Amino acid sequence: MSDSTSTVFALPEAAAMLAAPSASARSDDSVRFERVSTSEVDGVLSAIRDAGVFDPFLLVAASGEAGVVATACERILDGEPGIFGLAAVIVLGDSDTTSAPPSIIESEVPVRVVAAEDGDAATADIASFAAEAAARAPRVPAAWARVIASDRTDVAVRATLARRALADDPDYRPEGLDDAQLALLRRVAARLVPQGDGPVIDLGARADRMIVAGESDGWRPTGMSTDVEAYRTGLDALAAVWPAADAGEVHAADHAADHAAEDAVIRGILDKAVPGGDVLSPGQLALWFEDLRNDLARLWMSHPASLARVGYSGFATGGTGATPAGYRVLAAGEREEWEPVELGRLVAEGQDR
Repeated sequence: MSDSTSTVFALPEAAAMLAAPSASARSDDSVRFERVSTSEVDGVLSAIRDAGVFDPFLLVAASGEAGVVATACERILDGEPGIFGLAAVIVLGDSDTTSAPPSIIESEVPVRVVAAEDGDAATADIASFAAEAAARAPRVPAAWARVIASDRTDVAVRATLARRALADDPDYRPEGLDDAQLALLRRVAARLVPQGDGPVIDLGARADRMIVAGESDGWRPTGMSTDVEAYRTGLDALAAVWPAADAGEVHAADHAADHAAEDAVIRGILDKAVPGGDVLSPGQLALWFEDLRNDLARLWMSHPASLARVGYSGFATGGTGATPAGYRVLAAGEREEWEPVELGRLVAEGQDR
């Protein structure tokens, strides 16, 4: 399977509606179909586990099977052992009368209702949505997904990482900020935590939800307001000095100039030389900006694809196996059997180092 492959698990009734969605009959470089032989929750989870799939996967159900998929999603997001990579759900039915189960919507799993009247068209729509879902989130490499799914990783940790791996909603509307503040926060985040090419984490949206939920690090400098008010005030102050977004075609030279201008503002804030507006002093703006940088870095680092990118396997030291999980090998450039190969030279148990 290629690094860009997504797997679609179709429950029996859904599979019967589609154009023979089997691994052999319908697969390409981006989507692979697997027929599930049961509509019982335990059977569906066993089929996913037995398939040994550690790439992003989708669940497809007919409207009558939607409750089964909703329960399966709940268990996967609660840390079901041996499974990691839920990316989206599709419910087949009448586009006018069929709806997705509320629990799936509330869990924020990407979900779509696909008309089932034409099997070929429905299969094509599913493949398109699978590609779309994959393009909206950084991919967790299969080797790392396998470690997360394994019994080395505690159930609660796997549940947390499963939820963090879900793609951000492209139509997200802010809860604590207004639209202009969120747009600016995304631009500032892109400069403070550049994520490179490919799908990115919507750090702005995640920060907005974090401050509304009161899930920041809990520290606040003396004299500063709550996180929501601090973000609003800080972003309003930034809006007066942050370079305006370019419209239309942008060339590499333009990007370089934009980045230089943004970096100049950042340095000014750190030097307490940028006005904080009507509410904040330059020093208070610098303190808030320090908190902002910390929040954005934490949000980026908390995503399982980021853990893989920096080579951090420390999440897999709790475990639910028969013996406690831990490390035998701690040296840089060396790894144990369970760790992904890019972490270094394998040191087998009992091997002379």
